[in-house]
Amino acid sequence: MKILAIETATEICGVSYIEDDNVIATVEENIPRQHAKSLPLFYEKLVADTGLKLSSLDGIAISIGPGSFTGLRIGLSYSKGLAFGQGLPLIPVPTLRALMDSGGEYSGAGLALLYSHRDIVYAQKFSCENGSIPQNDPSPYQWQDIEQNIKKMDQVVHWGCNQFIDDLKHVQEGNPSAEIISILAHQHFDEWVINKPYDLVPNYISPFEVGEKKH
Repeated sequence: MKILAIETATEICGVSYIEDDNVIATVEENIPRQHAKSLPLFYEKLVADTGLKLSSLDGIAISIGPGSFTGLRIGLSYSKGLAFGQGLPLIPVPTLRALMDSGGEYSGAGLALLYSHRDIVYAQKFSCENGSIPQNDPSPYQWQDIEQNIKKMDQVVHWGCNQFIDDLKHVQEGNPSAEIISILAHQHFDEWVINKPYDLVPNYISPFEVGEKKH
């Protein structure tokens, strides 16, 4: 199975190419607010480096959110453009699932945290049973509402939350990489693939709903 994966949900912009269990190449960089300009260039470099042909792909994976509103829109639009030209399916990969997996293996309860803005973070709980298993849907929280749950977790993986994180040994910075997106897409292809993704939209999860949530 051959999959092209795209990550634009955070400041990281990247593309990765996987064949079966082997990640062939990844091109990515931390470039805030430059995704629209850089994503096509990264794709062209990946093609030049690997000889990848769209016609040979089984699908295109995309980090679907939550995350940056603009970044998610750019990534999905570009993915659709590539996919529609070849009649390829899309594989939407949950961004916080990929972030949790980027922290490596763990046992017990896990928490993925993705910074949004001000004191708002996206958070999702996981348990480890041969992989990260979601325990709830990702939601936006004010930091003060999620902070009390951190110490209860066996492992916490975050991106962009350095200003809030205390010196806790079980808290680590994750890696929202296109490589992780490609691996998850390969592992869950049959479960997540969308053969007619015309109406697929990013999982924005507006942080403005945070005031309405009960914790």
